[in-house]
Amino acid sequence: MKPVGFISNQITSALVDGSSIIWFPVPKFDSSSVFTKLLDENGGEFSIFPQKGKLLGISQEYVYPLVLRTVIITENGKITIDDLIPLGETVIIRKIEAEVPFSVVFKPMFNYALYRPVVEENRFLNPKGRDCIAFIYDYNGSVKRVNQYTWEFSQGHGYLAANYSSDKRHGAVSERGKILELDYKRSFENTIKYWKSLDIKDVKMFNDLYRTSIFTLLGSIYSPSGGVIAAPTTSLPEVEGGKRNWDYRFVWIRDSSIIAEALLEAGYIVEARRIINFLLSLINFSSKPFYYPLYTVEGTIPPPEREIKWLSGYKNSKPVRIGNGASTQIQLDIEGFFLSAVYKYIEITNDLVFLRDIFNKIKYIADWISKNWILKDSGIWEDRGEPKHYTHSKIMMWIALDKAGKLSKLLGNNDEWEESKNRLREWIYANCIKNGYFTRYAGSEDVDSALLSAPIYGFIKADDEIFLNTLNKIEEDLLTDVFVKRYRTDFMGEAKHPFLLTSVWLARVYIMLDKIDKAEEILNKINELSGNLHLVGEHVDVEKGEFTGNFPQNFVHAQLIMAIHDLLRKKFNSL
Repeated sequence: MKPVGFISNQITSALVDGSSIIWFPVPKFDSSSVFTKLLDENGGEFSIFPQKGKLLGISQEYVYPLVLRTVIITENGKITIDDLIPLGETVIIRKIEAEVPFSVVFKPMFNYALYRPVVEENRFLNPKGRDCIAFIYDYNGSVKRVNQYTWEFSQGHGYLAANYSSDKRHGAVSERGKILELDYKRSFENTIKYWKSLDIKDVKMFNDLYRTSIFTLLGSIYSPSGGVIAAPTTSLPEVEGGKRNWDYRFVWIRDSSIIAEALLEAGYIVEARRIINFLLSLINFSSKPFYYPLYTVEGTIPPPEREIKWLSGYKNSKPVRIGNGASTQIQLDIEGFFLSAVYKYIEITNDLVFLRDIFNKIKYIADWISKNWILKDSGIWEDRGEPKHYTHSKIMMWIALDKAGKLSKLLGNNDEWEESKNRLREWIYANCIKNGYFTRYAGSEDVDSALLSAPIYGFIKADDEIFLNTLNKIEEDLLTDVFVKRYRTDFMGEAKHPFLLTSVWLARVYIMLDKIDKAEEILNKINELSGNLHLVGEHVDVEKGEFTGNFPQNFVHAQLIMAIHDLLRKKFNSL
């Protein structure tokens, strides 16, 4: 997809395509959307465009973290729009400075555009519910309403807002709202102050990509709980017109752990610990420690996957799905990712008081894996075919036992899981190697680019002969341009486009092997594809030079932060 902007207030988010809000779930990240043009041309939007004059161009940039500026340039003058979602509100505020007259289309639709609103003046009500959204403006020029969904504004300046509420008695134009009044200028300015206070440091290479990656991760944390979403969108396809369309607006244990590690690397200790605490709260003692691979942003059981048949899908890519069927799967790698994040937190902070408080949960994870590592699973790629003994999952279970043992020793205890860890390693070497390289799963001859993480997480040295053979096989079978695909095929057929998480893992492996030019080539290409906004997707269509899949993709941004750190340490011996 072409670059679009991402704005958030750590409760919900929106996507901005040019001067149009095309995606806005309310009241939170995983709710149904009221502007859904992203997934259907008639899905509803909040758009601004000049009334007259030849359009000469549109530019976009982040003037502050998560504050997006769009400049529409016409032959008669320009319109400048600053978009943000203010803290603590389910509102989009758009600050406008217009040298020319412009029109606004404000057309919300409820329940993913299934229901047209009931219109009461500037308020739009859900006909099948109690919630509503109001169009509010504070503008110093003239304003004329053309029809139910369109307004014409003269040149001037001011603020436009989409104000959502769960009930019309709560909203900005309710009696209560009129008494309390609204000051969007104050809200706008204080939100900017908050994002400016993040104090994101500059780095010597890929600075814009680095900074954007940090504030994208921070903007994806659901502030009330500390859960962090994998991506803010659903059903953006891996292949345009295809069926690999999934809902990523949930908290995956794996993705969240990777994000926590990246934030720890970047110095955001408090935010990373909030994510870790959220994940700790999900551990149960009845069964598998993380019973589900994903949870809602509040930490509840994920909803079932279902299809939204009335939406045409992004560029006619069907089906549109909400919920995610991966919740029914067994995924055995996730505890390894989680304990890696915990270990990094303790390594950085030396917070042994915290470690003692949570150690019973760490012990339970390691005990469970020691007894259950022989199970089959669906793997990191959530294959919907028959479960298998995926090599990557076995490696990450080994990582979980390794980290648990090291954490135990920090508290002066023995490593209770050394024997289980050794047995697991022996099993991997006996069953998951073919022709001198690690295979995708036991008994296979194929490779999987998830295996690139093995030296990164400490299972094997990057220069070990078996890993070098694995790397060569991955390059031979899965390399496209400078990127790698996840694998060749799965239960849905060919994996057409390269996957950016594993492509960044490849860059990190190259850095470990002192192949700096190859690593920089990957990072340079991602940086170029990300455009002015430096937001990165899940896959890349090499031929079109565009990202595909859900957007922006947070574990890619997380790995980019860590890859840039690796590169800076290698080239400059510092960050």
